[in-house]
Amino acid sequence: MIATVCTQNYDKTNDSGELHFPNLVDLRQVTVLPKVEWQRIQDNLNNVNKEAEFIRAQKEEKEALHLKSKEVTKYWTNTIAGQRQKRLDARKLRQEKEEEERKQIDIEEAKYMAQKRKESLERAKTLLFYQTDRVKGLNAALMLTEALKEREAQIELKRKKDNLHEREEKSYMEEIQRRINLGEDEEYQKLMKDKEKRMALAEFHQQQIKENGHLKELEKQQYIKEGEEIKKLAHLYQWELNKIEQLKNQEKHNNMMNHKTHVANLKIIKALENQKEELEDENIRLFVSAKQQMLKLRKKRQAEIDKEKEDHRKLMIRLISEQMKEEVQDETHRIAKAAEEMEAKRQMEIKQKEEKTVADLKAIEEYRLMMMKKREEKEKEEKIQALEALHARIEADSLNHEQDKKKKLKAREEGESVQAFLVEQMAEKKAKALRDRAAELEHKQKSLALLEMEKKEFEEYAQQIIEAAAKKGRNIYPLLKAARQGIGGGRGPVLIDESGIRPSYQVKDTSGVQLPNYKRSTTEAIKNLHDKCDIQKSKKSLGFTW
Repeated sequence: MIATVCTQNYDKTNDSGELHFPNLVDLRQVTVLPKVEWQRIQDNLNNVNKEAEFIRAQKEEKEALHLKSKEVTKYWTNTIAGQRQKRLDARKLRQEKEEEERKQIDIEEAKYMAQKRKESLERAKTLLFYQTDRVKGLNAALMLTEALKEREAQIELKRKKDNLHEREEKSYMEEIQRRINLGEDEEYQKLMKDKEKRMALAEFHQQQIKENGHLKELEKQQYIKEGEEIKKLAHLYQWELNKIEQLKNQEKHNNMMNHKTHVANLKIIKALENQKEELEDENIRLFVSAKQQMLKLRKKRQAEIDKEKEDHRKLMIRLISEQMKEEVQDETHRIAKAAEEMEAKRQMEIKQKEEKTVADLKAIEEYRLMMMKKREEKEKEEKIQALEALHARIEADSLNHEQDKKKKLKAREEGESVQAFLVEQMAEKKAKALRDRAAELEHKQKSLALLEMEKKEFEEYAQQIIEAAAKKGRNIYPLLKAARQGIGGGRGPVLIDESGIRPSYQVKDTSGVQLPNYKRSTTEAIKNLHDKCDIQKSKKSLGFTW
């Protein structure tokens, strides 16, 4: 058993580096634990799993033992793994051997294909050589020589056949003459009968041919008649089509005229509506002017009425004053009372009119003030808007000026860049032209070399063909003509500057004859003989001035 002292204070080092021992405690507060319990507590605190560690240790030991046994039995041949490894090694060796064989086969195949390509190139070169114009012309000349030889053989054969036929005819006639002379009339009569039969048969055949010709002529006339009827039907059909087309055109014309009439009516209706609207506007204007005139007349009439009332009042006063003198006192009182009532009524009407006039003037003055105020506010707003528009225009002008400056600067930079690009492009173009010229010269030199080589091959080939044809007894003139110097097959001179081309110069007529030269000294002489003289020189010699 091990005693463990559990205290709250542990050994610490103070600032001076000396050890600080724990304070002594009461032994009654000390807990004594057995070793197994202490180990369990330590394992729990340290998260130690003994069983898991034991299993992991066993697993590691097994793996180590397995690796060791595997390493020991690695090279054994009497085990399953050894047999499998042996088979794998044998398979690997077999695959390597097959790969080597395949590589060798590929190399041989590549060599064979290279040889085939070489043979194909040689065959293509040969075919191209045979496809050239000069070789074609030479082969055509060779075929012509063969044809001439065949023609000569056929002529000779025909001559021999003619001679043989003449000899046979001569011998036959001699035999007939001999038989006639010997008195063989029966044979002669038999021959004559056969001849008559043949002539009768020939005449019968001629008659059959004439009858067949007559039947064919009748059929032809029948066909012509049917063709004429078909033409008549076609003309009739065409006439009907034209008639239908005319009716369609007439209908289209009528529709167009109706449409034009409808459009004209619409225009007239629109003009009437416009005139009506103008009349209505004129009536409105006349009504407004009449209303204003009526107001003026009403004011004038009102003034006249007021004047008449005033005159009437004065007249009434004068009459009343006169009647007051003439009538009795009560009548005077009554008239005065009536006059006062009328005056009061008139004064009331005048007062009402004045109040109405004052109210109207006041309303007019208020309206005028309001309109003046609105006009001032509107003018003020317009001034503010004009100032704002002016400021905006000034800002826009300044912004536009800045943008123009930027655009000009950008255009200048773009122009400089374009100019630099153009200069660079011109330099590149010049360099490209030099390269193209050098390439063209090189190509021309190569072409001349190829032409020279082709010429040499052609001359060798032509010499072989001419020699073979001469040995066989052929006519070698076409071969010599086809094998002469120059490309093209014409009769003109050989142009050295144009790769040895021999052009063709044909006359300007339907004969198609080739000339040996394009122009010589005799050409101008012949031209002067056939051309007309200078007309201006002739005019001057005759004295004409126009």
